[in-house]
Amino acid sequence: MWINKKIIAGVILLLFLSACSAKRVVSTSGGTVKELSRNAKKDLLSGVANSELVFNTFSTKARTQLSLDNKSFNATLNIRIKHNEIIWISANVFLGIEAARIMITPDRIQIINRLQGTYVDKPFDYIYNFTSKELSFEELESLFVGNSISFYSNPLNTFVGVDNQFKISGNLEDLAFEMDLGADYNLLQTKLSESNKSQTLQFSYPDYANIQSQAIPSTVNINLKAPKMDIDAAMKYEDTNLDQDLSFPFSVPERYKKI
Repeated sequence: MWINKKIIAGVILLLFLSACSAKRVVSTSGGTVKELSRNAKKDLLSGVANSELVFNTFSTKARTQLSLDNKSFNATLNIRIKHNEIIWISANVFLGIEAARIMITPDRIQIINRLQGTYVDKPFDYIYNFTSKELSFEELESLFVGNSISFYSNPLNTFVGVDNQFKISGNLEDLAFEMDLGADYNLLQTKLSESNKSQTLQFSYPDYANIQSQAIPSTVNINLKAPKMDIDAAMKYEDTNLDQDLSFPFSVPERYKKI
């Protein structure tokens, strides 16, 4: 078959998938790093909160180039999100054939693999086979729309300025995270790492578009590094819309096998 099980697994893995101290100045190749003062930290947190995408529904068509184990192919991901309720994704591959359909809610993860006639219906914690237990539905939604992960405001985090940009980093249980933000407080990159699993998930947002007076990513790059797995995806968001009436169809054919 022109597309194998490993490719489908790669698509599915990809889609799951994001106190005050003394000032100190150090020199790095990326510029001068300076820990923020209390007031500067307050301004940063306020700026990040005000730059968050506000929506009831979100939809986009993501033209995607996926690289898995040195093999590349193209796919189109139709992504629909109902804020705090549903993430729905249809993955189309060669000749527009739907390869997989995914629906994620705060309680469940459901996956239809149309090329192999199988489906998955699991509690949300099934996702923790691939990500940290600190990655909730809220964080997963944020990664797709370019919002900051919810624990960015923890006062124990480190807040620094790097020239005209900002970096927030910290730890939550076994999860280490880093967020890079531009001068306009738009998110440039989120990196999540689990040292005990040698696993890293990175979302970057090099381009934004103004849609309905809000900044929305137009390009999303994803990299997942795990033992025996290295996935890169470049997604170009097209036809992005907010607050439209959306449907989230999900029906498993009777002949499909549950796995």
